[in-house]
Amino acid sequence: MPTSSGASRARPSFSAATDVYARSNALYHTYGQVNGLHRISRPPLPKIHQNSSATRSNSASSSQLRQQQRAKSTSCLNGDSVLLPSRKLPPDPAAAGHHRGANGSNAAASSSSTSAGRSVNGRRRSSVSLHERGMVGLSNLGNTCYMNSMVQCLSHTRPLLELLMRSSSESIDPPPGRLAAAYQRLMRDMWSSSAAAVISPTELRSRLAKFAPRFRGSGQQDSQECLRYLLEGLHEDLSRNSERHPRLPAIDYDQLDRLSDSEKSLVLWQRYTKLENSPIVDIFVGQLKSTLQCCECGHKSTTFDPFWDLALSIPRGSRVSLAACLDLFTDPETLDGNERPKCDKCKTRRRCLKSFCLYRLPTILVIHLKRFSGERYRTKLNTLVDYPFDLDLSEFVDTDLRGKQPAHYSLYAVSEHSGTPMGGHYTAIVRHAYAIDRWVAFSDASVRRSSESAVVSSQGYVLFYERTKRSHTDYN
Repeated sequence: MPTSSGASRARPSFSAATDVYARSNALYHTYGQVNGLHRISRPPLPKIHQNSSATRSNSASSSQLRQQQRAKSTSCLNGDSVLLPSRKLPPDPAAAGHHRGANGSNAAASSSSTSAGRSVNGRRRSSVSLHERGMVGLSNLGNTCYMNSMVQCLSHTRPLLELLMRSSSESIDPPPGRLAAAYQRLMRDMWSSSAAAVISPTELRSRLAKFAPRFRGSGQQDSQECLRYLLEGLHEDLSRNSERHPRLPAIDYDQLDRLSDSEKSLVLWQRYTKLENSPIVDIFVGQLKSTLQCCECGHKSTTFDPFWDLALSIPRGSRVSLAACLDLFTDPETLDGNERPKCDKCKTRRRCLKSFCLYRLPTILVIHLKRFSGERYRTKLNTLVDYPFDLDLSEFVDTDLRGKQPAHYSLYAVSEHSGTPMGGHYTAIVRHAYAIDRWVAFSDASVRRSSESAVVSSQGYVLFYERTKRSHTDYN
């Protein structure tokens, strides 16, 4: 059962009264916090723009364009390797002697193991072609469809997959007995050429419950919250810092306020990445610019905050575009009445305009559609959000940075929710990490081929986009 659908953002203040270290540290651990989760969101606003370049029509020529791209950049199967022009398939754990079961046992050595080496009915898949590696079902361990859905989405997140599947000379070795070690073993099991048709993610479930006790037992949970805890656990276990919370010298706010936006952004970003330094941050975290403008004197104040995902409110209507959700997020909002902040120049509380824009874009952009609301999140919006396969975020990036960083993204995974908030089911539909025109639908142990036409639906809940130098429709 979904327990959270988003969090109201703490409002930026004109007065810089706290140390940046404390603010940055608190930001990561409590900023926009709901049940220990961190996300970026904002309340619904009435103004909606339906027309935006962020949403493109899915034309009839999409399949042809994908085939052309595949002819240029997709894999060539040869023996036990997949050759890619820019990426290599992670080494086969089975061939490298790394194949271990989901519970840590050697699947090749024990045919009676309940690990990755066997399917639920005890039968191995007779043959697995290389471009079908990773198409493995996950056993439901008792209302764990929320976790299975997110694991399948993350399994085909190529930067994360390749980080954990590097060759032995470049491998990352998470601390034993931790969540990251369990996740790495599961990925190696799922991507092994000798993988079973269905794997039991017992060890990962156990480590997740230890890291976040809310996942103990067999109660229904929210897939988006599961994602945040999974990423936080991976981040902590793979941290490059020798100290968990390194101390940095206080920053001079007067000097900071004299910097340009680009300089201020860089200072705060470098500070944040020193505090929270891990490859997970490198992959998933971006930076948001918040602006307050006094309606009386015109004084502006800007702050820059990291975000791990964007939680977007859904406008009213039976069908809306993702661009409309992004417009709702970035449109200026008037702060008045009890919400008036203090203007540093006027020295009193004033009516202000608050606005947000994207400043530093992440490699992997996670978008959370806020479908659940109301008391204990018992209300669900079944609005069809028309999320595009190719997403252009240029118009939502700060005007000074437009054209200076890649802003095109390609959709590759969707965590879906069907049913009601009190009794639903989570599934995933994923574009195979190494077969760009192949979509796969996962529902716990069930795995089936799908199609592009099935990707966009009213069940879409958490969207995964990978940044590209240009849209795949531009490769023609």
